[in-house]
Amino acid sequence: MSDAFRRFEFSFFEDPKSAQDALDTASLAALTGDEPARAEDRLIAFLPDARAVIGLGVRRSKKAAPAPRRLFDDELKAQADAARDAQKREEWNPLGLLFLARALWLIEPDPRWPAPAIAVLASAPEWVHRQEAAEALSAMRTPEAVAALTKALDDADALVRFSATRGLLALHGLSYDVPDIQSVVYRVMADDPARRDGGKRDVFAAIAGRTMGPL
Repeated sequence: MSDAFRRFEFSFFEDPKSAQDALDTASLAALTGDEPARAEDRLIAFLPDARAVIGLGVRRSKKAAPAPRRLFDDELKAQADAARDAQKREEWNPLGLLFLARALWLIEPDPRWPAPAIAVLASAPEWVHRQEAAEALSAMRTPEAVAALTKALDDADALVRFSATRGLLALHGLSYDVPDIQSVVYRVMADDPARRDGGKRDVFAAIAGRTMGPL
């Protein structure tokens, strides 16, 4: 068993702080030989846990696709029910749907997957859900995702604006790791309207004329 496989197992199945510290997706992506297939089997058996959904997306697991598709359809129905019923709206957590939408896009890009994430980004009352929707859309290279992230640059919450900015840049092949880009992102997060607007103008200038990056 490789060190990468051991790190994957610990992070995805054993680490009680994985949700806080972030999953070790790099170890999962680094697997070679027969280990990717073994990892996919373990993740499929672990569904519907969100860690399994995320991991299968990282592996772009075609073999796993039918199960996340069924889970996605169930969550989509729950989203529709929540839109109609105030009590269900209070009870429903959109994070499961967002994780599924991102993973399914990575596995098999399709116009179905961005739509619910766009709806969450536009209307979820909790900022953390809007932020996670922006993170999900940052992998979905469609004009609709770009439009939704662009609108979210004016979100009331700075962390939502952060994720929307980073997502727009990522969709156009620009890395957040570059210091000049980080400066742009933090200006979009600013409370001062003039500073924030300047950051937005620089985002639009950075992506102008750029095609969306490869899948």
